[in-house]
Amino acid sequence: MDDQSITSLKAAFIRSQVRHLSTPLEPSTEWQDRATEPEGGHLSDKVVQDVVAKDQNLTCCLKVNEKIKQHNRMVFSQRSQRHVAEQIETLHWNIINAESNDTELDTVIIRRDAELTDTSTIGNLPEDYDDLALHPDHETNAKEAEMYTRLRQDLLDLSQARDALKQKMAKYKSLQRLMEPLGNPQVNIQPNLITKDGELSKELERMRVLLARVTGKVSENPNSSEFGTTDAAPQALSDTQKLAALLEPT
Repeated sequence: MDDQSITSLKAAFIRSQVRHLSTPLEPSTEWQDRATEPEGGHLSDKVVQDVVAKDQNLTCCLKVNEKIKQHNRMVFSQRSQRHVAEQIETLHWNIINAESNDTELDTVIIRRDAELTDTSTIGNLPEDYDDLALHPDHETNAKEAEMYTRLRQDLLDLSQARDALKQKMAKYKSLQRLMEPLGNPQVNIQPNLITKDGELSKELERMRVLLARVTGKVSENPNSSEFGTTDAAPQALSDTQKLAALLEPT
């Protein structure tokens, strides 16, 4: 449930009412009966303008709609709507505070607008039933005290269990996002498997061919240990020369 303040709720209500007030007046459609029947089945702009100019009621209605727009823009601005909503919330809390100060014997510290589905609100409830009443002369009822203690603990346990489920759901959603790349196995997984005529199989075959060529080049090298070492030190080759020698076709 979204935590909306009184100001936001009242501001939304005021905006809806302003939209109702801004609804333009609809003129009577009798003027269409006085217009000549067009050949194509649709009234041309010239015909409509002529009828509007002759119909005083229609002209007056259009002028009133324009005045309504101007009035609403000046009087019901966004700042004015916000100011009225804030005043309503201030008056609300003033009434609540006045009622809290003028307590009766059965008055409790829980506000009527308290969100009892919130874990922090539940945790802030007094543990002892005697601490629940504001008036010091409040009479203690053993049955009510026992029921309050039990219900408070049940409510706290359920709230904590709900929070644990929310954390678990957030974890599962995170895992779901991580698994999204595996959602289409034919596209995302199958090409990476070692199968006949698969992409990975073709790549391994190319690697085997390249390895055979490299092995052949190494075996043909006269300076290799297979043919023994010479007294003269081999000339150092650059990286480009080494790569060209390896890739030279046999």
